[in-house]
Parts: sequence; structure tokens; C-alpha cells
Amino acid sequence: MTIEERLEKLELEMERRKAVTEIQNCIGRYEGVHKAMTMYLTPETFALTMPDVSMEVSDWGVFVGPEAIKFQFAEMMKEEPIGTMFDHYVATPIIEVAGDGKTARAKFDSPGHETQIDENGGRKAYWTWGSYSAEFIKEADGHWRIWHLKWWRTFRTDYYKSWVDDWQNIMTGPAHEHDWNQKPCTFFHPYDSKTERWPFPLPPEPYETYEGTMLDWAFGGERYKGLKEAYFEKYGSPTGAFEYAHGRKAGINMNNPAGASFRVSKTGEHLDSGLNLDGTKKI
Repeated sequence: MTIEERLEKLELEMERRKAVTEIQNCIGRYEGVHKAMTMYLTPETFALTMPDVSMEVSDWGVFVGPEAIKFQFAEMMKEEPIGTMFDHYVATPIIEVAGDGKTARAKFDSPGHETQIDENGGRKAYWTWGSYSAEFIKEADGHWRIWHLKWWRTFRTDYYKSWVDDWQNIMTGPAHEHDWNQKPCTFFHPYDSKTERWPFPLPPEPYETYEGTMLDWAFGGERYKGLKEAYFEKYGSPTGAFEYAHGRKAGINMNNPAGASFRVSKTGEHLDSGLNLDGTKKI
């Protein structure tokens, strides 16, 4: 190896190490503006130059494309700022920057707590825990931003109850009803006392260059593919374990009164949702 080749290799390695810090800062900024008053700023942390940039929360389905990202955070997730609170954190980071230094994969655990408005206009406190699988890309301006992100819900419980006591009241459905045409949910299995705790998302493995999809490695890749195969053999679909435990479909607005209070049009207009606050259809 020539001196030039050694220097080039060393420079790439330094850039990859620097990328880890920049990626941690990026996901930290994402959580830092994930508040009622600044939710509309969240898209700034995403790679909006990428046509396939995406975000999936819980059982809401996958929002794909720059305009979908903007709609999700600036319109669909808009909340009353007085008396509400959305504080989430990122912990146990596992970040793998590609050998070519162009992309990165990561997994973070995320404890949190929220205050939301209940069906009577009061405020209600919740514990909200989950994990993120994430893919980042270094854009043309030299900055690392979120390319693909998925929030895997672990539990959401009443502040005064444990996940063992309150799992049947898990929130399902989007933050608010909306008219966006998102892609189907790729996986949803929060804690319940009737099924196993499958370890998804699994952490990423080292890799040289980007290929496949985020779900390929989040479900275990080649190394742990038996786990994914076992889950789908037993439950059949991405929401099968949830449906077995709860006896109902995922993605339907329940235990989230604010979600049924209005429907958001693609232009951001608030319309009658056609639902009662418990998620049932109005007669």
C-alpha cells in the first residue's frame, strides 16, 4: 500500500468516526424539536433531497417522500400546545457507518413521557417507550440527515399504571385522522401479556455499502433471519401478534381521543373526522 493509499484510507476512517457524532447530533435534534410548539421543524432533520425519505410511527403506516414528511410533522402531528408535553429521549445508540462513508444504520432505544388532552378536555399523563431503527445519508451539502426512520412502540401506559396492567389500552391509529395515502404498516407489536417479546428491531451489523432495505437488517438480516421466519410462521403478518393479543386490527384510532377529534386534509385543513372520540363511526 502506497503512502497516498494509506492517507486516503486514514482520511475515510476519520470521516466515518466524525459521522458517528454528527448522526448522534442529528437524532438528538430530531427529539429536541419533537414538541407541540416546534413539531413543524422536525423535517429539517430529514434528507429531503431523497425522493424515498420515509418515516413510520407505530401502526400509522409509512409516509414516503419529502412532502409526506412535512405533512406528517407539520400538519398531522400538530397538537394544542397549552398543557401538552411530548418528551422523548435516545439511548443505547448502536451506529454502523458504511465502509464507503456514504450511509449509516442505527438503532436507538427511546424512553419518554407525554401529556395529552383526553376526551373531556382534561390532561392525561402517559409513559411512552419504544425503539428506533434508522438509516442516515450524507447529503450533497456534507451534512448527515435521517433517510429512513421507524418508531417501534414498546408500550404506552397510563402514568399511574404499569405496562402489565394497562397493555390492553394501547394507543392505536395516527395522531389525527388524515387524508394522506401512506403505505401499510410494516410491523406493530407493543407489549402484551399473551405473546412473546420479539427482539425487533435488532441492531445493525457492520457493512461496506448500502443495499437492501432498513427492514432487512432490523428483522435480523442473514445472521438472525430465523427470528423473522419464526415470527411470520407463527403470526403470518406484520401486525399478527397484535391482532392475536387484542382481537382487533391495528391502525384503527382507539385509546387516542385526540386522534378522532378531527381529520387533517392534505392541505392541512381540519375537517370532521366522522368518528366519535372512542374511535367508533358516527351514526
